[in-house]
Parts: sequence; structure tokens; C-alpha cells
Amino acid sequence: MIPLSFAQRRLWFLHRLEGPSATYNIPFVLRVDGPLDTAALAAAVTDVVTRHESLRTLVAESADGTPEQRILPPQEAVVPFRVVDVSADAVDAATHDAACEGFDLDTELPLRTTVLRLSPQEHVLVFVFHHIAADGASMAPFLRDLLAAFTARRQGGAPQWEPLAVHYKDYTLWQREVLGDEDDPQSVASAQLAYWQKELADVPQPVQLPLDRPRPTAADHRGGHVDFALDAELLAGVKKLAAERGATAPMVAQAVLAVLLHHMGAGNDLTIGSPIEGRADEQLDDLIGFFANTWVLRVDLSGNPTFGELLAQVRERALAAYDNQDVPFERLVELLGPDRTTAYQPLFQVMLAWQFEWSRIEIPGLHVTPLPAGTGTAKFDLFLNIVPAPSGGAYGRLEYATELFDHATAESLVDRYVRVLRQVVADSGTRLGEADVLTGAERERLARLNETTRPQRAATVPELVAAQSARTPDATAVVCGPTALSYAELESRAGRLAAVLRERGVGPDVLVAVALPRSADLVVALLAVLKAGGAYLPIDPDYPAARVDLLLDTADPALVLTDHATAATVAAGRQPVLHLDDLATEGPAPTAPDTRVDPDNLAYVMFTSGSTGTPKGVAVTHADVVNGVRDLRRTVGVGAGSRMLAATSVNFDVSVFEICTALTCGASVEIVRDVLELAERDSWSGTTISAVPAVFSALLDQLAPGAPDGPRLDVETVVLAGEALSAELVRKVRDALPGVRVVNAYGQTESFYAATYTLPAQTAQTAHTGAIPIGRPLANMRAHVLGPELTPVPPGVIGELYVGGLLARGYHRSGALTAERFVACPFGPAGARMYRTGDLARWDENGQLRYAGRADTQVKVNGIRVEPTEIETVLARHPAIGQAAVTVREDHHGTPRLVGYVAPAGAPEADLRRFVAERLPDYMVPAQFVVLDRLPLTVSGKLDRAALPAPVFAGTAYRAPRSEAERILAEVYADVLDARQVGIDDDFFTSGGDSIRSIQVVARARTRGVAVTTREVFEHRTVARLAELAAGRQAEEQVRLAELPGGGVGRAP
Repeated sequence: MIPLSFAQRRLWFLHRLEGPSATYNIPFVLRVDGPLDTAALAAAVTDVVTRHESLRTLVAESADGTPEQRILPPQEAVVPFRVVDVSADAVDAATHDAACEGFDLDTELPLRTTVLRLSPQEHVLVFVFHHIAADGASMAPFLRDLLAAFTARRQGGAPQWEPLAVHYKDYTLWQREVLGDEDDPQSVASAQLAYWQKELADVPQPVQLPLDRPRPTAADHRGGHVDFALDAELLAGVKKLAAERGATAPMVAQAVLAVLLHHMGAGNDLTIGSPIEGRADEQLDDLIGFFANTWVLRVDLSGNPTFGELLAQVRERALAAYDNQDVPFERLVELLGPDRTTAYQPLFQVMLAWQFEWSRIEIPGLHVTPLPAGTGTAKFDLFLNIVPAPSGGAYGRLEYATELFDHATAESLVDRYVRVLRQVVADSGTRLGEADVLTGAERERLARLNETTRPQRAATVPELVAAQSARTPDATAVVCGPTALSYAELESRAGRLAAVLRERGVGPDVLVAVALPRSADLVVALLAVLKAGGAYLPIDPDYPAARVDLLLDTADPALVLTDHATAATVAAGRQPVLHLDDLATEGPAPTAPDTRVDPDNLAYVMFTSGSTGTPKGVAVTHADVVNGVRDLRRTVGVGAGSRMLAATSVNFDVSVFEICTALTCGASVEIVRDVLELAERDSWSGTTISAVPAVFSALLDQLAPGAPDGPRLDVETVVLAGEALSAELVRKVRDALPGVRVVNAYGQTESFYAATYTLPAQTAQTAHTGAIPIGRPLANMRAHVLGPELTPVPPGVIGELYVGGLLARGYHRSGALTAERFVACPFGPAGARMYRTGDLARWDENGQLRYAGRADTQVKVNGIRVEPTEIETVLARHPAIGQAAVTVREDHHGTPRLVGYVAPAGAPEADLRRFVAERLPDYMVPAQFVVLDRLPLTVSGKLDRAALPAPVFAGTAYRAPRSEAERILAEVYADVLDARQVGIDDDFFTSGGDSIRSIQVVARARTRGVAVTTREVFEHRTVARLAELAAGRQAEEQVRLAELPGGGVGRAP
């Protein structure tokens, strides 16, 4: 038995996996002008096949399925040879058809020849090899032998060759002998595998490329190509640069490709594949066969090196690869164990091949010219092929996967490659960040997208509210339940409270913590702090005490404004406490003018999740707020007489948009518990609702045709922000609310709620599936998609999104973190800043920004940004936890949910959940915990997040409800979770629940007479425990009622 070589084994596997196809065809095409003797050519082809065993070898499978070589004797090896008459305008199609016909390797020889006859004096020869029998370097001995045989046959003789010293079968056996046993530390295989294991450890996969379409789960290998040329002067410059640096021209080409990929979004650590001839013994040079191996160039582009420095790195790694070239690529894949998928090639997805230089083909009486040919396939995402030409220049071809790239994108990649090549040849001292990948037209277009300057009169929030109050004193300003305040009443109450705050030392940039339940008084309190000149720090009364203590300690406000019912939440703080319910805010406002507030003074400090394990306070000025609400009023369509819903906790920046947008233009704002409260009403009519997409989707479910008793909404505009907005949800909104305007807003607390927006078109943008763009910048805001060294990336390329314009002052009491995230803007005037969002984005063909994920581990949970590090830090403080990791996984509903991984865990899951819930807000408590012996690590010792096992979101054995409260809660659980039935012991979160669904549980249970809170759902989770809590609360309430005057049942007998 003659085994296949290692490289052949992989091709055989792919052949069996995918069936006969043109993916691994190698077309070799020659144009022949002059009288062609086709009989002599046919005899010559037979001579070559007789000489080279690889061309008369079939692949057979043994009884156990092992593939082996079956070499046919020369008399049985009949190579297909066809002569076809074609017209000049059909020759390209005929060439393509011949090149694309697949091989059945166990019955067909791996070579076929087609002669396309245009006229007696014009022919195109199409030789098609299967890669299993030949490689690129095989074309030289094939052509050499073919010409010798053709010359002899044309003269009536036979070729007189020296016998080949070895054949391909000898190589396949020798390959195994040379490599030796991998278990032998002295063997070639052992040493080379050790090198590659170290060199390619933790290589990121797949490489990030500027795809025009999402990568499918299985590649179809259909391809297109772009041909280009390198002129003789440029190629001479490449060779000169290589010689000066002790490198080779292919090394220069590889380094330039790495630079281009880096600027196209591939990052600092990328890989490029390259073929290596694999003909270590000169006896192999005369053979036709598959000797080529594949090696992987890993390039480190960090630190903004010069091109010369980068070339030195490529040279060093290439030479090391040559020294370790014998290990088959297939074995590397098995050893390194990258994710095996049919979506892309393992270890690299971009290949560069620098082929041997063609010499002129001399045949008396004939003029022979090599022609490029394609098979319409793509082995890789991108394959750059460069072939030096006798003219001194080079031919180039970029082969691309058509399911990933448009032809225009491939053309732009070629143009950029040649541009960078010219730049570094002219100056090898060019630094990576200076590489010019943009055209002048692209730079102008990007600049136009940021032409957003709109002059505005400087103002503050209390100034605008006071002016509005003077214009429309009797108009309704704030509504909350049965309470309604006119603008005059709001201004008067806020003014009286502001006077008290000033007496307590509140003034410009003085921080006041506000811890109050959602009510009209909450709006009064916030406005009063601003009128006094101070900045408010919102504290959610539902936060656990440990979280409140942390916020107060970190922010250190001068005063805490609360009421007696809420005071216990903040009682442990060091700060003085002012009880709002002890103050008289009704009556005329004081005559003393408001404190002078400058637009650059702070308006509020709002804490967000922090990547260092501690929350960070974003300090936002009045200028930021006023600029944002002015443009959002125009965008959203809010004005005097409008009615806005305020359904967001004041701990989040959406609340500022909801309240300030309304109160600065004469609209009214209605304060509600959350947007799902509308599901409990018969109807709601207003101008604007803002919500996180997931929350609004849950509300729309109550408006569905299947819910005839659900609420009726009459709303003009829905503003959705906080997470990616899908086209599907936009259609859902418009189906439920015909005629509604949808606004997709994008931003961060650091850029006052929204920095960009888009109005999804009625048809075009929602005709396809996927995410809606995040749009263009608001007035006086800027958006920059940047790559290495803060350089703009081309349209269509993913980079990190930076937001400029009117930004937050920074992070409260954290200068170092401010300097890290708020950086100097190189695209604006001196002193201009931009905020590094950590989001990835790209400009699309319509000049719209499209969100493309995160550059770090930050996640969004129901629109709220969460740093897993902060949760991991809390978990690590548990005495039973040695290691902790937190990530987001989708449950069977497709809902993203936080999952905590701990190792080891000497405490029950309920204890872990309680431990976290006592220190973090509800939305940061993992829905599921997974206990591991140890956390998975990469070869370099880092946490391997990709290797964390998927959690099992499942319930327990079913137990039926035993009481009315349990029956109601079980039905509510089942309704919210879309489950057939829910037992009283089923865990809400492991059964598919999340924070949004928990709010729905609370709302629906309340309408049926069972009172539970969102926190109780998080902490107790099962129907049985929640029903017990509700029953206990109801009993306590009955006792309190009995003790009230008249609440007894009469005298005891």
C-alpha cells in the first residue's frame, strides 16, 4: 500500500466532504499563435503522464476507509484530450468552463487537456490539474517536459529524457521517515511541532476583515477575482528594498499585506498563510506533485513600528518558518485545535503566494503566452497571488469569496495594497499609523459626514425651564399618578427647595445625592438642585445598601436629599441628610434670584459599570445637556403641548432626555414606574415614548392581536436606544402602531444619552433583516471610526468608534480614567477632545454608522451597559470562590443573559446569588451560575472565554400549585416565559427569565391581586417562595388594617 502524503490526505478529506468541485483545480492556460500540431500535442501530454506517476494516480480506499495511491500503468492512463472549436467572443467562457469541471479522484486521472481552436492559427490550451497531483511549482517541470516532448513528437520522434531519480510515491514514504515519531523528543516532528505550538499559541480567529455580508455557517467556496499589475519600476523598488534589508521580495509583499489588513480592521495580531514549495531535496525539483506545504506567518503590529522594523520581524519569522517547514499543516491544525468549522479555514483566512518567475516560452514557429485563468472558486476569504513577469513587472490576482465580498470591495483592496506598497518602497521609515489607505475622495466624504456645527445660544437647564415657565405658567409640566404640576407650580416648588439647598451650602459644582421614589417631587428635587447651582447624583432607593454605600463613598456628595421612607437606604452614609418631606415646598417662590450657573458647570454625576471592578461617575455639564435636548427636540418632534413619557430610572441618562427635553420646550412629562406599566392601563395617548428595544418589544406583545384586552397606545414617536435595534422590531413597532415615527438613538452617558441617530426608512432600511444603522451625528457632535494610531479607516471597514463634540467633563474624582478614555482629537481645533466608546462600528455605503460589537468585554443587558469585571470582582470576594468569570450567553429564547462561572464553589448557588444581590443592582446579578473545577485558560495562561461551557437553562421536576397565589404566579410565569406549564419549584431565571420578564411578572401578578417586587423575583425566583412572601405580606397588611381606628371587628365576647 502506498499512502497519501499528509497534504494529499487533507485534500482527499475535503473532496469526500464536499464532493467533486473546482475548488482545488489548478488551471494552466497558454495562448498559442501559429500552426499548432494537435496530434503532436496529444502525444506529448501522454508522454508527460507516462513520465510522472502522480498524473496517472487514482485515490482508492481500503476496506477500513484508509485512502491510498493507486498508480496506473502507462498503457491504462488515458488523459482526456479534447479539441473544441470556439469563436473569439466565446473563448473566455469556454476557458472558464474547462477550468471549472471537477474531478472524481477515485475514477478520473488528475489532469485533463482542452484545446480551444479559434482558427487554424489561434489556439488556447487549457490544462487542468487537481491539486492533489500538482502544485504551483509543478508547472515549471510540466512545461519543461511538455515542450521537450512536443518538440520531439512534432519532428516524428519521442522525447529522450534522463530517467527521474525519484517519484512522488518515494516522497510520501520519505516524508514519514524524515519527520520521525512525534513522541521522540529528538525527532524532527517533535522539535518543529514545539516551535509551531509556541508560535501560534492563542492566535485570534478568524481574522477580522471588511466583509460586505455576515459570514455564513458554511463556506460555499464560490469566488471572484481582480487582476492587477505591478510595473517594472515598482517591482524593482520592492527587490531593492528587500536586498537592503536582507529580506526577499515575497517578505516585502507579506509585510505590506499585514499593514493593509491591520488598517482594514484585522487588529494588532494577525496571521497570513503562504505556500512553501516543500522541495527540500533538489531531486524533487523535476517532479510534478503536491509537495507544497502551508506555513502561517503571525505578525505583531503593536507599537506603531516603521515598515523597516516590521519587515525585519517578518523576515525573522519567515526564516524560522523555513527551518520548521516539514511538519504538515494538517498536523498543526490537529495539534493546535482551533475551532473547527466549515465557515472558514483554520489558523488563517488570507493567503499570499509569490510564484516563480516565468521565462519566455520559445517554440520555433509558435508564439506562446501564459494567460491567467480562474475557476470561479475561492479556497480562502482572500488569496493574493503575485507572479513576476519576463517584462520586469508582475501580474497580480486577488481571489475573493463572493459570499463575503462585493467585487468593488475587492477592487478597493487591490488599489489600497498597491498604494501602500508604493508608499513603503519610497520610504521604509513610514510608520504603521502613517500608511495611506484612504483616497482623497474618501477623506473628503468622511469630513462631510462630520459637518454638524450648529451655533446655539449658551444656556443652562434651569434657565430654559424658568423661561418656559414664564411663557406658559399654566401649562401642565409634570404628571405622576393623580398629581399634576403646572410650570408655575414646578418653578415655585423647585425655587423654594433651591433656596433651602443654597442655605445648606449648595452651589456651582457641589454634588447633591438625590434618593427619592419616582414621583412629581423627584422632578422638583432634581430641578431644585440645578437651580441652586449644584449637580445631582441619582441614587436608586431599590439599590442594595452595599451598592449605595459604595456610590456615596466614591462620589462623596455634600448632601443627601431624600425622604423619611427612603432614608434607611442612605442612612449609613457620612453625608448630611435633608428630608424633603420635612420641608414646605408649596407657596410662592423666594424672590432671591437663582444662583448664577455657567453652562460649563456640572448638571449631574451618573455612575456606570466600571471595567476596573468599581463603578465610575460620569460628570456631565449643562452645555452637554442643553445641546443634546435642543437637537433631540427637533429630531423627535417635541414642542409646546407635547406629552412625553418618563419611564426610566433617574440612574440612567435616558431619564435626562425624557425630563429635560419636555420641560425645556413646554411639553409635559408623565412619570411612571416603567414603560411596562402601560400594559396595566386601558390606554395611553401622548407624543413620545422612549425605551430600550427589548423592553418596548415586551410592551408590544401586550398589544398583539392575540391580546384583545391589552392596552391601546396612541403615540407619535418611539425613541429606541441602549442596544442594537433590529429591522424586525422596527416592523413590529410599525405594525402595532401604524403611522408611528421610529428614532434609533445611539450614545453613552459620556456623550449625554445620544451622539448619533437615524430615522429608519419606511421601506428600504427595514426590507432586509439585521440591525438598523445608528446613523449620523447630532448637531455639534462628531463620530470618528478609527484604526491604528487614531487613523480613520475606509468606509465599510470596522474600527473603534470615537465620539467628539460636546462631551462630559470626564469621570468624577478620577483624572487617570478621564485621561484614558477622553483623548485629544486630531481632527478638530486645539483642545478638542473625543471619547473612546469601546464600540466597533463602520460607515456604510449610505454614510450611516453601523454598530459592529465591542472592542472589549463590556456587554449590554436590556440596554444597560455592564462590565463583567465589576461582577467578577464582587464574586471573587466570596470566601468560597477562588476564580470567577462572567459573560453573556443567549438562552433558548435568544435573550442575552449574564452567566457567572466560578471555581471552586463551596457555597450553594442561592448563596452566591444572594451575595451578589447584596452588593450590585438587580441587572448585574447573573441569571445562572456554572461551577467548574477550574476556569479554562489559553496556552499563555489567560482566561479562555470561548472555552467556557454553555449553561443549561432548565427547570426542575414539576410540582403543581397548592394555593391560589401559587396558581396565579405559576400562570403568570408560564405566560411571561412562553412555557406550557411552570411548576412551583422552577427557577424563573434558569427557565428563561430575565430582568425585563421579571418586570412583566410583577406587573401581571399585581393586576391579579398578588403583590411582589422585582427584587423579590431576583432573590427568591420560584413560585413557591414568592407566593409565601406575598401571603405573609397580605397577612401583615390585614393586621395593620385591624389596628387602624375603625379597623377592628368589634369587641371580643
